[in-house]
Amino acid sequence: MGVKLRDIILRSEIDLKQLKGSIIAIDGPNLLMNLLSFTIPANASTPNFYNQSNLIIDRTQRVISHLYGLLYRINFLYSKDILPIICFDGKVSPLKRKQTKDFLNDFRFAKRQYEKAIENQNKQMAKKIAFSKEFLWPNVIYEAKQTLSAFGVPYINSPVSAESQCAYLVQEKFADYSNSQDYDSLLFGCPRMIQNLSKSLRRKVRGRWKYIKIIPSVINLEDNLNSLKISRFQLIDISILVGTDYNEGVKGIGPKTGLKYIKKYGNLERLMKKERVNFEFDHLTPEMIKEIRKIFLFPEVISKFDDLLWNFPNQNRILYLFCEDHHLNRGRVSKFAENLEQNFESCLSYFQAMKDQPKMVQKTLLSY
Repeated sequence: MGVKLRDIILRSEIDLKQLKGSIIAIDGPNLLMNLLSFTIPANASTPNFYNQSNLIIDRTQRVISHLYGLLYRINFLYSKDILPIICFDGKVSPLKRKQTKDFLNDFRFAKRQYEKAIENQNKQMAKKIAFSKEFLWPNVIYEAKQTLSAFGVPYINSPVSAESQCAYLVQEKFADYSNSQDYDSLLFGCPRMIQNLSKSLRRKVRGRWKYIKIIPSVINLEDNLNSLKISRFQLIDISILVGTDYNEGVKGIGPKTGLKYIKKYGNLERLMKKERVNFEFDHLTPEMIKEIRKIFLFPEVISKFDDLLWNFPNQNRILYLFCEDHHLNRGRVSKFAENLEQNFESCLSYFQAMKDQPKMVQKTLLSY
């Protein structure tokens, strides 16, 4: 979901040419959710990824939107001389409101049942399992990682949160920007993030057969804190009031109202004490507030990267994943795969020509 801070965050337009030679840490789940969103009908009131009419499937009844989506997106980034690192979520925090009791085992069981249905040629049962909550999203994540490996794109399985891992990569100068349509990266202390990083530069208006133009934009954390005249600690308190992935927000308080009250009282505790008559704060216990602040201020991340390398796309693996496993058009996939390799080679040449290369890129380039 992500915290809704859009109304108070300043952003500035950026030309894609300004991103040439950049390494961008991408929030994997957010990227995949957006790729799946392209197949949601315009008249859908809310996205439902488990509705069979919303997604494109192959003959094995599995979703394929994310496969072509990743191929397009990585191709696009390489064509702009941008190197991506994809980060994925790890364990689910006990505070998260939506979770299964045993996420991994639920998927493994569903995967076995799906394979059995395919083996028995039970198309109806295979489709039912393929669109179940236990199978669809975990399988999208699983196949995305397989696909990225075939493309030669490095990915990181974060201990906890993809966005905290992205923020860490930018903080430590492993990457130049993070990329997500959510704003949680700012709470994790990400100095710079990019939004609307898309080839199409347009987005469908929900509920209407209409597209709006979108423009890539950069968000600078320090500039925003200075403009709002608050600290990162206070931005986290505003987010707790609005609602995060770890807590329900306070009814009647949006980002602008939250900003006003936090600036007035300084922190969440004083606000709750002074405004208890006007708002319902009972669900925000001191222990919960402390834990949420800790999640954002001291996130658990991976700090050592011994195998974070970009490699040439593996044509055979790509053809197997797309054509053998999913029965997609071999000629079309081959053409895209060849284009991917050409764009990667061109991107690699651009980075090799750069004078002051980041250490991680130097290591990557020397591996060739």
